[in-house]
Amino acid sequence: MFKFLFRVGCLLLLAAIGAAAWYSRGYWMPRAKQAIAVEAPADTAGWAAITPAGAKRAQDRIAALARRNGPAYVTLTPNEFAAYVLGSALAEVARQDSATQAIVRDGKLYIRTSIRLADLGGKDAIGPLARLFNDREPLLVGGTLEPVRAGLAQFRLKEVAVRNIEVPRKVVGTLVKRWGPSARPDSLATDGLPVTLPPDVVDLRLADGKVTLYKKTE
Repeated sequence: MFKFLFRVGCLLLLAAIGAAAWYSRGYWMPRAKQAIAVEAPADTAGWAAITPAGAKRAQDRIAALARRNGPAYVTLTPNEFAAYVLGSALAEVARQDSATQAIVRDGKLYIRTSIRLADLGGKDAIGPLARLFNDREPLLVGGTLEPVRAGLAQFRLKEVAVRNIEVPRKVVGTLVKRWGPSARPDSLATDGLPVTLPPDVVDLRLADGKVTLYKKTE
């Protein structure tokens, strides 16, 4: 009898806590979201659209590094290089959101767009925060550029946020598979998107709002 009453009491207590949380959600939910929010780079003027034309300009300039009499380095705008990184996935991304943009800030390349949550594995992949989101939401990714070997670099996704709320790291793997090639080169990090470059390119850097690629010098 006492065990039964104890269990009933526990259930009533849990129900009361749940009801209190539900009716007070207007107070605590905004604070919870603020606590886990990721702040996007705020310089609106610095963002530039990612376009197929930008990808073509990046391809042409990077190809110039492979020429015998080509430049020792080339400098690209963030949106040109981001278009190059996304490669064949760009058409799908741009089709979903023509306002896909990029910026370089604090040593990272940021890309913002909007995306269907189904493309990230659905709301279940996001975890308990899923109830806060709609089926389509703004997406922000930010990462570093690292040389892997001559002719290959990687864009490592260090920040992934849906509506400025950071998502579980496992979602990064889903995004890498979605934007990356089906056959991944060796030596890439699990959060790395491969960036194929001419074999003479040995280094690349993010600085002063630009992306600079360097080729091997004699």
